[in-house]
Amino acid sequence: MLEGIQWTTVCVSLASGLAEASGPVVLWHMQARKERASVRASLLAEVSALLEMVERRHYLQNLRLMDKHLADLPQAQLESLDEKEFSFALPNGENYNRVYQANLSRLGALSSAEAAQIVRFYQLADSVRADLTKGGILANGSTNHEDWGETAEILAVAIGVGEELTRPSASAWQRLKTRRKK
Repeated sequence: MLEGIQWTTVCVSLASGLAEASGPVVLWHMQARKERASVRASLLAEVSALLEMVERRHYLQNLRLMDKHLADLPQAQLESLDEKEFSFALPNGENYNRVYQANLSRLGALSSAEAAQIVRFYQLADSVRADLTKGGILANGSTNHEDWGETAEILAVAIGVGEELTRPSASAWQRLKTRRKK
């Protein structure tokens, strides 16, 4: 039954069929890898820019200074202060995270750990923004040092997450050297 079969023809047909079928899969894989790299680079660039802005404007230091200043005041003096004079308001920054908003549906292209950290960073940043924009506790004014301290600590955690995300990864050679030392 198999005696008259041209095996060369069969193999060539199978090989060309497999090549034709695998072409779209390879193209899809390459496109997915490019999209992952693009989404990652865009999000990390936005995180990096936000970190730079926070550092240049000394937001964390100012929050901590006000926390310390208010904590050091006696209760009688605190009660005589006008809360509105102790405010820290930023312009309404609803669009501070345009790249993140535009790429929410693409977070699945990232590793689960990286996507979780990016979401965590932006949730912390949103919490700080809520405190510092119109209607927020510090934007309205507060003489309670704990309000200032909590916002400062949330911002500090966000900065830590952002720095971890944007830290350059070690090269394969550096990782190998680190493993050998252990």
